[in-house]
Amino acid sequence: MIKSVRRYWNKVRSKLERNSRRWKEIAHKEKRQVEHLLHIATSHFIRECLKRGVREISIGQLAGIQESTNYSKEINQRLHAWPYRKLVQMLKYKGALVGISVNDNVDERFTSITCHVCGKALSSNRKHRGLYSCSCGWKAQADVNAALNIYEGAYNVSPVKWSSGQVARPAVVSFRLGWHGVVEPKFKLKDVFAS
Repeated sequence: MIKSVRRYWNKVRSKLERNSRRWKEIAHKEKRQVEHLLHIATSHFIRECLKRGVREISIGQLAGIQESTNYSKEINQRLHAWPYRKLVQMLKYKGALVGISVNDNVDERFTSITCHVCGKALSSNRKHRGLYSCSCGWKAQADVNAALNIYEGAYNVSPVKWSSGQVARPAVVSFRLGWHGVVEPKFKLKDVFAS
């Protein structure tokens, strides 16, 4: 929606003299419309987080995203017009109002081309915009794969594969013949995905 608003106002402005009074009025109107849409989206997102008991949100570090992106003139215009920083600011202040913290310092480099399961980083694994498929057998929607990598980068634990020790694995307590202890079941990752 924001992209279409920006595209429309860019077309309108292109017919006007840059920095004229009318050009500035249109720029201001566009800014208000975009901010309104961001308020709607971030409010909805925070409400959904509250419903699900989320206490912290992690977002990939967006510093330098516009400087490092250079495709064609048309694609640059679309990408550089997206209000990344404003979105994060709104999430931070709305989250703070309801007790949800927002961490926006997670390194997101290579998260979209790295397999969440085996860790191989190959751009060829990203088959097309919506599919990520690795030779290890992991297949997922590409954005979900990247989000899982960001999650693991933020919390050092994966909601999909076995944890790094910060989250307890399932355990069996044995009391046979007076001996007791905790034994972790020997599961393989592929067995977990098969079920």
